[in-house]
Amino acid sequence: MKSLSSYLPITQWARNYNKDWLRPDIIAGITVGAFTIPEVMAYVSLANVPPEIGLYSAMVALLVYMVFGSSRQLSIGPTSTLSILVGATLGSLMIPNASQYLMMVSLVAVAAGVLALISWTLRMGFIVKFISKTVLTGFLAGIALFIASGQLPKLFGIEGSSGTFFERIYYLIMHLDQANWYTLAIGAAGIVFLYVGHKKYPKLPHALFLVIGSIIIVTITNLASFGVALVGAIPQGLPGLVIPDPSLIDMNILVTLAATVFLVSYIEGYLFAEEYAAKYRYKIDGNQELLALGASNVLVGLFQGLPIGGALSRTAVNDDNGTKSQLSGGVAALLIIVVLLFFTGVFYNLPQAILAAIVLYVIKGLVDIPHFHNIYYFSRIEFAIALITMLSVLFLGALEGIVIGVILSILGLLKNMYNPHVAILGRIPGTNRFLDIKSRPEGEIISHTLVVRIDGSQIFLNTENIKNTLIELVDHEYNDTKLFILDFESTAFIDYSGIKMLEELYEEMDSRGIKIKAANVYDPLREYIKKSKLEGQIVESEVSLSIGDCIRRWNTEKKD
Repeated sequence: MKSLSSYLPITQWARNYNKDWLRPDIIAGITVGAFTIPEVMAYVSLANVPPEIGLYSAMVALLVYMVFGSSRQLSIGPTSTLSILVGATLGSLMIPNASQYLMMVSLVAVAAGVLALISWTLRMGFIVKFISKTVLTGFLAGIALFIASGQLPKLFGIEGSSGTFFERIYYLIMHLDQANWYTLAIGAAGIVFLYVGHKKYPKLPHALFLVIGSIIIVTITNLASFGVALVGAIPQGLPGLVIPDPSLIDMNILVTLAATVFLVSYIEGYLFAEEYAAKYRYKIDGNQELLALGASNVLVGLFQGLPIGGALSRTAVNDDNGTKSQLSGGVAALLIIVVLLFFTGVFYNLPQAILAAIVLYVIKGLVDIPHFHNIYYFSRIEFAIALITMLSVLFLGALEGIVIGVILSILGLLKNMYNPHVAILGRIPGTNRFLDIKSRPEGEIISHTLVVRIDGSQIFLNTENIKNTLIELVDHEYNDTKLFILDFESTAFIDYSGIKMLEELYEEMDSRGIKIKAANVYDPLREYIKKSKLEGQIVESEVSLSIGDCIRRWNTEKKD
């Protein structure tokens, strides 16, 4: 049984902490905190919650992850993807007041955390594989465009846009005559500042500089009198403990949204953490990350926050500034605490257009055109899945989009499993190697011998299809076959239906006077076949025969 300390990575890295790490950890933590404050204030606007909710969420998440997280570089907190998921789903409901809405947001965070903790208990770290990179590419592109459609009106100073991506864009076009040009000038200048700053000095907290600079300009010039919308008052102090009421949301909506939030946050965070772990040659524990994500979301929800996950931009900043351990996350949280206690009034004159500019600049990388191009080059089917996922998000919404993407991925997988590649193998002249004659046409088909390799597992889904294909070969194109060899080198698994198919295939071949043998049958596949009546018929009891062995034994049997 594992000790308590094994579930708390902080007890391990703190015990072996190198004092030389302290300076880079503090610098990285302060820099990440400086990036986090304006970024999360911008992101949570996508969920239609006030800026302080972003600060509460980031503060709690960073502290909890420092204790439970296994990644040294990962920075967690509110993200654009999760905020838009929550905002798009809850925003479509008829919610009577703002306080109830905030309670529902916190409830989603708690529910997502509970699902993560259940998955951790069941050791389900493998669920990170449920959303393919193809679906994630399309989903993130759709999310980015959807986010942009909601932020562009704020950039132009136009109020009231809602609905799907196309409805928002249409609304913006039809109301351009209502644009506030002072607001647009501030927002556009903010985007230019971020672009130039990141090109020239990529390691500096440009978002923080932009926020401070815009506050100073608005304070000096009184641009608010020209209709420039401001963030306004942010409550001072730390959040209090709340217990969200589960009855506030329909259970079907709550479970679906929480499950989607959980999957997206876990997959994104795990991928980011794994990328940096590979870079620095250490291991990420998938199940430990479930515990860290679950504990973070539950506590964030109990302290008036919204769902959190791994943030790629802040993780990159953390790494760029030389972080050595999870302590940098604690330093970043401490900076946020100081701001909440003493400096929330500073943000009163922050233009909302600046927050929109920050969001628009950050999300531009989510529409990954080169990645779409690579997917198109690799597989037209996977490209279609990515594209349909993106369009589903734009037409139907974030929740529906990712569900459709996952369903299409599973259908694509089932299609490939239903139609596994059946390779006819020929012997390469001068060797004992047998390869697919489609890719190696010089391969020789041995007289009266057909060698076939099935590339994939034989399971209930494809057994009938495989059997019919093999019988078709010996009845038509290879009707002079006397020895039929099944190469199992590419078969990872066979189920009961697969075994029954082999028994039926044996009987079919026997009725045609064809000897059938199995080659390259290794454990545990051998154990499955030995449990059937095929042992001694198509497979040897003790040894695994190569294709050449099968041919030589057959020739020997013929002479005898």
